[in-house]
Amino acid sequence: MPEQFVFRSQDDAARQYFYVPEVSRPAGATTQWLCFRFRSAGMQRHSAASHFAIALRAELGFDADGQPISISGRGITWGDTSQAWAPPDNAFAVAPGFGGARGAQVESFWAGGNFLYRQARLLDQGLVDGTNYHVHLHVSDERWVAFWVLDDAGRPIDPAGHACVQDRAEHPVAPDRTGIVIALGRAPRETGPWQAEFSELEWGWF
Repeated sequence: MPEQFVFRSQDDAARQYFYVPEVSRPAGATTQWLCFRFRSAGMQRHSAASHFAIALRAELGFDADGQPISISGRGITWGDTSQAWAPPDNAFAVAPGFGGARGAQVESFWAGGNFLYRQARLLDQGLVDGTNYHVHLHVSDERWVAFWVLDDAGRPIDPAGHACVQDRAEHPVAPDRTGIVIALGRAPRETGPWQAEFSELEWGWF
């Protein structure tokens, strides 16, 4: 550490992802954390509806060919999910508060479903190409998920400062996992090449 993950528009989202299956947890630690710097070039212009799932307490599920088919964990979606809709087989998504956002928001993930917390969001104006975003994410044993986004000078980019919510106990997130996942949900239509870079990736527990 620190590490780097880069996704380019020519990459296959099923094969190009960041995954740390296990992060050693010290005795007495209750909160997992992740921080990184994000910068995109052309992504917001050419693939505005693409977004990354960023999960702690995470685990990927794979098919028989080794392709990832599910994510379990708690964290955020990074990018535009404003057109998100509740799949008919996601019974939890009919609960109040489900809905996408332009920039980033808390999300819980599990095999076969997810929940987007509309009220726990930042960057309502959306992400901007060529901008450095310094992102900090915490997930606690009590299912609290919090994140905040800073500029290069360490100042909050969003006037709200941070977003925080306690994920619902009934969401079937796999228990006792310690992994980290960054994976792309790709837009159905793109108009040109683009790149997204996650750098200065660091993580741990406290």
